[in-house]
Amino acid sequence: MSRQLSFCPQQEYELIEYPGRVVNTDRMLATLGGILNISKVLGDEKKRLELRFHPDNPYNKPAFGDCTDKSGVLLSVTVRRHKRDKSRPPQHFVRVLGHCSRSFSFESLCDFQYLPLWRTPKSESATAATELKYALDQLQPRDVSDVEYFSRPHPQLFCLPELFARVDVVHSGHYRMDGTDDGSHEVLGVLAKSTYDNHDVVSFNMQDTFPTQPDGQVHKRLKVKYVSDEQFARVKKLFDEIPIWTRVALLYESGITNEKLKCIIPSLAFYFSNGPWRTMYVRYGYDPRKDFKSRYYQTFDFRLRFGSGVSEFVYSRKSAKQKRSSTTANDDVKSELVQNIDYPYFDGQKLPRSRQCMLRYCDVRLPKIQEMLEKIPTPLTGAVCNERTGWLPPSFDSQLRQIVCAMISELLRNHYRKEHLTAEVEAVPQADGEAEAEADADAEAEAEAEDEEYYIEDEETQEEDMDVDETPIAENIVDKNIEQLLNNITN
Repeated sequence: MSRQLSFCPQQEYELIEYPGRVVNTDRMLATLGGILNISKVLGDEKKRLELRFHPDNPYNKPAFGDCTDKSGVLLSVTVRRHKRDKSRPPQHFVRVLGHCSRSFSFESLCDFQYLPLWRTPKSESATAATELKYALDQLQPRDVSDVEYFSRPHPQLFCLPELFARVDVVHSGHYRMDGTDDGSHEVLGVLAKSTYDNHDVVSFNMQDTFPTQPDGQVHKRLKVKYVSDEQFARVKKLFDEIPIWTRVALLYESGITNEKLKCIIPSLAFYFSNGPWRTMYVRYGYDPRKDFKSRYYQTFDFRLRFGSGVSEFVYSRKSAKQKRSSTTANDDVKSELVQNIDYPYFDGQKLPRSRQCMLRYCDVRLPKIQEMLEKIPTPLTGAVCNERTGWLPPSFDSQLRQIVCAMISELLRNHYRKEHLTAEVEAVPQADGEAEAEADADAEAEAEAEDEEYYIEDEETQEEDMDVDETPIAENIVDKNIEQLLNNITN
């Protein structure tokens, strides 16, 4: 047996893996939409090739072929056999006709195919058998001039679904039955994914022990995420000074990015999902149940009601970050009254950074609250903290909320009073402009005959009269308006 290989000028072809046995090439091209449609699909990299098994039937959905990168070579093999001497081996001549770089394959699911078939009786008798008849001509006009279509009777209905199948891709989803859960514990909880940013999520209780060291794979992730030694030492120093932190406070004090901090925290601290130190990061080896000083680091969950006086200034954390990127002149005025979204403390000088703030009690820098924390009596020897309130009395958090709400009400009251008085001062010169012009003309006429000290005393007297007569009235009006705005906050 001999083989001969010959090369032709390289020509590029398009490969279409047709899902069927091709007997008639013209009918095969008709199912693909014709040469014109095939050329349009081949000229666009994003289009899918449509395959209609019934090209003349509009009531079916095509099967789609996807384009994939696939290299191939088109070969022409010719076999020659000796007619007289059958024992001689055949000769093979192989020619390379061209190559292809992509292929269209129909690997998606085939959707439902609907045919316009009506059952009609073979004869006029009632017991006659029925046969299926192709009724496409009765369902749609033959051409534009077919006016009789509108008066043609339709003996049967042809109902199609409103929507075909939504997808044509095979999904490898499997339903798994968990036999360990018998349904007796119907408790909703937070599903925490086991990833590097929340590896040690601990549920607070009074029996179990807390983690003392991180997982061995955590330090390897630090090298993968390119965390420098200086950044790691900066966060470690914060945990050495204070054992419990919030994420916002760590970002503010360390000055590193959030992505780097998510890699560093699992190697230094674990996370409480509930309990008195909920949403806090606690240093490995530190047990807040045994340290009375950990009361300063308990969670203070402060939330502002959506009252008419607060919603104008304070937003949710997500909305506040979006507004920070696109600020206007009016937003600049509001930002002077509201704390920065990245500031982790509350000092009473500005409104809280968002409508819900997760703070430590030591982050509320109000002298009255810190004094209340100091005056909590030291527990007796052997005493343990409460599973819900920690080392604090039961009503301690509600008292603190009343103090913070009163502070916020005072801030808003001062802001509205200042805004109202500023508007009145700007309106007075415009209303009394003509009266002041006449008063200036009379003063110039009498200036030569009067003593200079008389006018000085007279101006001082006028200022004193204005303070006595007008100011209390304006303050009373402002206080009534402000009290009406702050009812939702103080209640």
